[in-house]
Amino acid sequence: MTVQAGFDIAKDFHWLAVTDDRGRPLSNHRVDNTPEAITDAVAELLAVQGEYGQVTVGLDILGGIAGLLTAMLLAAGLRCVHLPGLAVNRARRGTRGGENKSDPRDAKTIAEQVMLRDDLRVVDLPDEQTTELRLLVSHRTTLVKEATARTSRLRDLLTGIHPGLERVVDPTSQSGLVLLGHYVTAAEIRRAGPARIAAYLRRHRVSKQTTAQALADAAVAAARAQQVSLPGSVARLPSCGSWPTTSRPARPV
Repeated sequence: MTVQAGFDIAKDFHWLAVTDDRGRPLSNHRVDNTPEAITDAVAELLAVQGEYGQVTVGLDILGGIAGLLTAMLLAAGLRCVHLPGLAVNRARRGTRGGENKSDPRDAKTIAEQVMLRDDLRVVDLPDEQTTELRLLVSHRTTLVKEATARTSRLRDLLTGIHPGLERVVDPTSQSGLVLLGHYVTAAEIRRAGPARIAAYLRRHRVSKQTTAQALADAAVAAARAQQVSLPGSVARLPSCGSWPTTSRPARPV
Protein backbone atom coordinates (compact mmCIF):
# COMPACT_ATOMS: atom_id res chain seq x y z
CA MET A 1 0.00 0.00 0.00
CA THR A 2 1.17 3.52 -0.78
CA VAL A 3 0.26 6.89 0.61
CA GLN A 4 0.30 10.29 -1.08
CA ALA A 5 0.78 13.67 0.55
CA GLY A 6 0.39 17.11 -0.95
CA PHE A 7 1.82 20.37 0.34
CA ASP A 8 0.27 23.61 -0.84
CA ILE A 9 3.21 25.98 -0.31
CA ALA A 10 2.80 29.52 1.03
CA LYS A 11 5.00 32.12 2.70
CA ASP A 12 3.81 31.94 6.30
CA PHE A 13 2.37 28.44 6.38
CA HIS A 14 1.80 25.39 4.18
CA TRP A 15 -1.22 23.10 3.97
CA LEU A 16 -0.75 19.34 4.18
CA ALA A 17 -3.19 16.76 2.84
CA VAL A 18 -2.52 13.01 3.08
CA THR A 19 -4.54 10.32 1.28
CA ASP A 20 -4.31 6.54 0.97
CA ASP A 21 -4.07 4.60 -2.28
CA ARG A 22 -7.84 4.92 -2.78
CA GLY A 23 -7.86 8.67 -2.30
CA ARG A 24 -9.39 8.53 1.18
CA PRO A 25 -8.18 11.36 3.45
CA LEU A 26 -5.83 10.48 6.29
CA SER A 27 -4.82 13.99 7.30
CA ASN A 28 -5.56 17.58 6.33
CA HIS A 29 -4.16 20.50 8.30
CA ARG A 30 -2.01 23.62 8.38
CA VAL A 31 1.77 23.45 8.85
CA ASP A 32 3.50 26.67 9.85
CA ASN A 33 6.67 27.49 7.94
CA THR A 34 8.84 27.03 11.02
CA PRO A 35 11.36 24.30 11.89
CA GLU A 36 9.24 23.12 14.83
CA ALA A 37 6.01 22.77 12.86
CA ILE A 38 7.75 21.16 9.89
CA THR A 39 9.49 18.70 12.25
CA ASP A 40 6.08 17.66 13.59
CA ALA A 41 4.74 17.23 10.04
CA VAL A 42 7.75 15.13 9.04
CA ALA A 43 7.25 12.93 12.12
CA GLU A 44 3.60 12.53 11.16
CA LEU A 45 4.49 11.48 7.62
CA LEU A 46 7.10 9.02 8.86
CA ALA A 47 4.53 7.51 11.21
CA VAL A 48 2.07 7.16 8.32
CA GLN A 49 4.81 5.58 6.22
CA GLY A 50 5.55 3.08 8.95
CA GLU A 51 1.88 2.08 9.12
CA TYR A 52 0.72 2.21 5.49
CA GLY A 53 3.83 2.00 3.33
CA GLN A 54 5.90 4.46 1.31
CA VAL A 55 4.78 8.07 1.33
CA THR A 56 5.31 10.22 -1.75
CA VAL A 57 5.09 13.95 -1.07
CA GLY A 58 4.00 16.35 -3.81
CA LEU A 59 5.25 19.96 -3.78
CA ASP A 60 3.89 22.71 -6.02
CA ILE A 61 6.89 25.02 -5.49
CA LEU A 62 10.61 24.33 -5.38
CA GLY A 63 13.14 26.64 -3.71
CA GLY A 64 12.39 30.03 -2.20
CA ILE A 65 9.59 29.81 0.36
CA ALA A 66 9.60 26.01 0.00
CA GLY A 67 13.32 25.67 0.69
CA LEU A 68 13.17 24.81 4.39
CA LEU A 69 10.28 22.37 3.98
CA THR A 70 11.91 20.60 1.03
CA ALA A 71 15.26 20.25 2.79
CA MET A 72 13.69 18.80 5.93
CA LEU A 73 11.51 16.35 4.00
CA LEU A 74 14.44 15.07 1.96
CA ALA A 75 16.74 14.93 5.00
CA ALA A 76 14.18 12.64 6.64
CA GLY A 77 14.33 10.27 3.67
CA LEU A 78 10.84 11.02 2.32
CA ARG A 79 10.30 10.75 -1.42
CA CYS A 80 9.31 14.11 -2.92
CA VAL A 81 8.03 14.97 -6.40
CA HIS A 82 7.29 18.29 -8.06
CA LEU A 83 3.84 19.18 -9.41
CA PRO A 84 3.94 22.67 -11.01
CA GLY A 85 1.38 25.20 -9.81
CA LEU A 86 -0.18 25.49 -13.28
CA ALA A 87 -0.90 21.75 -13.29
CA VAL A 88 -2.43 22.05 -9.82
CA ASN A 89 -4.75 24.85 -10.97
CA ARG A 90 -5.89 22.90 -14.02
CA ALA A 91 -6.49 19.73 -12.03
CA ARG A 92 -8.42 21.61 -9.34
CA ARG A 93 -10.66 23.31 -11.88
CA GLY A 94 -11.68 19.89 -13.15
CA THR A 95 -13.27 19.03 -9.80
CA ARG A 96 -16.57 20.07 -8.27
CA GLY A 97 -16.18 23.55 -6.77
CA GLY A 98 -12.65 23.72 -8.16
CA GLU A 99 -13.10 27.26 -9.43
CA ASN A 100 -12.89 28.37 -5.79
CA LYS A 101 -9.26 28.20 -4.74
CA SER A 102 -8.36 27.26 -1.17
CA ASP A 103 -5.28 25.88 0.52
CA PRO A 104 -6.95 22.62 1.68
CA ARG A 105 -8.41 22.01 -1.78
CA ASP A 106 -5.06 22.62 -3.51
CA ALA A 107 -3.22 20.34 -1.06
CA LYS A 108 -5.79 17.59 -1.69
CA THR A 109 -5.48 18.10 -5.45
CA ILE A 110 -1.70 17.75 -5.23
CA ALA A 111 -2.02 14.50 -3.27
CA GLU A 112 -4.52 13.15 -5.81
CA GLN A 113 -2.28 14.06 -8.73
CA VAL A 114 0.65 12.29 -7.06
CA MET A 115 -1.54 9.18 -6.86
CA LEU A 116 -2.74 9.41 -10.48
CA ARG A 117 0.45 10.44 -12.30
CA ASP A 118 3.72 8.58 -12.73
CA ASP A 119 5.53 11.27 -14.74
CA LEU A 120 6.29 13.73 -11.94
CA ARG A 121 9.90 14.77 -11.47
CA VAL A 122 11.55 13.39 -8.37
CA VAL A 123 13.12 16.09 -6.20
CA ASP A 124 16.67 15.58 -4.97
CA LEU A 125 18.53 17.61 -2.37
CA PRO A 126 21.09 19.65 -4.36
CA ASP A 127 24.69 19.79 -3.25
CA GLU A 128 26.29 23.00 -1.98
CA GLN A 129 27.96 23.90 -5.26
CA THR A 130 24.75 23.47 -7.26
CA THR A 131 22.83 25.62 -4.80
CA GLU A 132 25.47 28.37 -4.90
CA LEU A 133 25.50 28.30 -8.71
CA ARG A 134 21.71 28.65 -8.85
CA LEU A 135 21.83 31.58 -6.44
CA LEU A 136 24.54 33.29 -8.48
CA VAL A 137 22.64 32.80 -11.73
CA SER A 138 19.47 34.15 -10.13
CA HIS A 139 21.33 37.18 -8.75
CA ARG A 140 22.93 37.88 -12.13
CA THR A 141 19.54 37.66 -13.85
CA THR A 142 18.13 40.21 -11.40
CA LEU A 143 21.04 42.59 -11.98
CA VAL A 144 20.70 42.33 -15.76
CA LYS A 145 16.96 43.08 -15.58
CA GLU A 146 17.56 46.09 -13.33
CA ALA A 147 20.32 47.44 -15.57
CA THR A 148 18.15 46.98 -18.67
CA ALA A 149 15.24 48.79 -17.01
CA ARG A 150 17.48 51.73 -16.01
CA THR A 151 18.94 51.96 -19.50
CA SER A 152 15.49 51.90 -21.12
CA ARG A 153 14.27 54.64 -18.79
CA LEU A 154 17.30 56.81 -19.50
CA ARG A 155 16.89 56.38 -23.25
CA ASP A 156 13.22 57.30 -22.97
CA LEU A 157 14.03 60.45 -20.98
CA LEU A 158 16.76 61.48 -23.41
CA THR A 159 14.51 60.95 -26.41
CA GLY A 160 11.89 63.16 -24.79
CA ILE A 161 14.11 66.21 -24.32
CA HIS A 162 17.27 65.71 -26.40
CA PRO A 163 16.79 63.03 -29.10
CA GLY A 164 20.01 63.97 -30.87
CA LEU A 165 22.06 63.16 -27.78
CA GLU A 166 20.25 59.84 -27.37
CA ARG A 167 21.35 58.87 -30.87
CA VAL A 168 25.05 59.55 -30.29
CA VAL A 169 25.50 58.44 -26.67
CA ASP A 170 25.45 54.77 -25.67
CA PRO A 171 24.16 54.59 -22.07
CA THR A 172 25.42 51.01 -21.72
CA SER A 173 29.05 52.05 -22.13
CA GLN A 174 31.26 53.55 -19.47
CA SER A 175 32.07 56.62 -21.56
CA GLY A 176 28.39 57.28 -22.24
CA LEU A 177 27.50 57.06 -18.56
CA VAL A 178 30.37 59.33 -17.57
CA LEU A 179 29.15 61.95 -20.03
CA LEU A 180 25.52 61.72 -18.92
CA GLY A 181 26.58 61.90 -15.31
CA HIS A 182 27.68 65.51 -15.83
CA TYR A 183 26.42 66.87 -19.18
CA VAL A 184 22.86 66.23 -20.33
CA THR A 185 20.89 69.23 -21.59
CA ALA A 186 21.70 70.79 -24.94
CA ALA A 187 22.38 74.21 -23.39
CA GLU A 188 25.01 73.02 -20.92
CA ILE A 189 26.73 70.89 -23.57
CA ARG A 190 26.96 73.91 -25.88
CA ARG A 191 28.34 76.05 -23.07
CA ALA A 192 30.99 73.49 -22.16
CA GLY A 193 32.23 72.88 -25.69
CA PRO A 194 34.07 69.81 -27.02
CA ALA A 195 37.45 70.55 -25.42
CA ARG A 196 36.10 70.84 -21.86
CA ILE A 197 33.86 67.81 -22.26
CA ALA A 198 36.71 65.70 -23.65
CA ALA A 199 38.95 66.78 -20.75
CA TYR A 200 36.22 65.86 -18.26
CA LEU A 201 35.85 62.41 -19.83
CA ARG A 202 39.61 61.84 -19.68
CA ARG A 203 39.66 62.72 -15.98
CA HIS A 204 36.86 60.26 -15.28
CA ARG A 205 37.99 56.85 -16.48
CA VAL A 206 37.69 57.34 -20.25
CA SER A 207 41.28 56.45 -20.97
CA LYS A 208 41.40 56.75 -24.76
CA GLN A 209 41.84 60.28 -26.05
CA THR A 210 40.22 59.40 -29.38
CA THR A 211 37.14 57.97 -27.66
CA ALA A 212 36.76 60.97 -25.36
CA GLN A 213 37.20 63.49 -28.18
CA ALA A 214 34.86 61.67 -30.59
CA LEU A 215 32.12 61.45 -27.97
CA ALA A 216 32.56 65.10 -26.99
CA ASP A 217 32.40 66.22 -30.63
CA ALA A 218 29.27 64.14 -31.28
CA ALA A 219 27.53 65.45 -28.15
CA VAL A 220 28.30 69.08 -29.00
CA ALA A 221 27.15 68.61 -32.59
CA ALA A 222 23.86 67.16 -31.35
CA ALA A 223 23.46 70.04 -28.89
CA ARG A 224 24.11 72.67 -31.54
CA ALA A 225 21.51 71.04 -33.79
CA GLN A 226 18.86 71.52 -31.09
CA GLN A 227 18.50 75.14 -30.07
CA VAL A 228 15.11 74.66 -28.43
CA SER A 229 15.10 73.99 -24.68
CA LEU A 230 12.07 71.92 -23.72
CA PRO A 231 10.20 72.74 -20.49
CA GLY A 232 11.19 70.51 -17.59
CA SER A 233 14.49 69.41 -19.13
CA VAL A 234 16.56 70.16 -16.06
CA ALA A 235 14.05 68.54 -13.71
CA ARG A 236 13.74 65.40 -15.81
CA LEU A 237 17.42 64.98 -16.59
CA PRO A 238 19.45 66.88 -14.01
CA SER A 239 23.19 66.96 -14.58
CA CYS A 240 26.20 67.00 -12.28
CA GLY A 241 26.24 63.41 -11.17
CA SER A 242 22.54 62.62 -10.95
CA TRP A 243 23.26 59.44 -12.92
CA PRO A 244 26.08 57.94 -10.80
CA THR A 245 28.46 55.95 -12.96
CA THR A 246 30.02 53.99 -10.12
CA SER A 247 26.80 52.10 -9.32
CA ARG A 248 25.93 51.21 -12.90
CA PRO A 249 27.05 47.96 -14.50
CA ALA A 250 28.44 49.03 -17.84
CA ARG A 251 30.64 47.56 -20.47
CA PRO A 252 34.13 49.07 -20.86
CA VAL A 253 34.82 51.85 -23.32
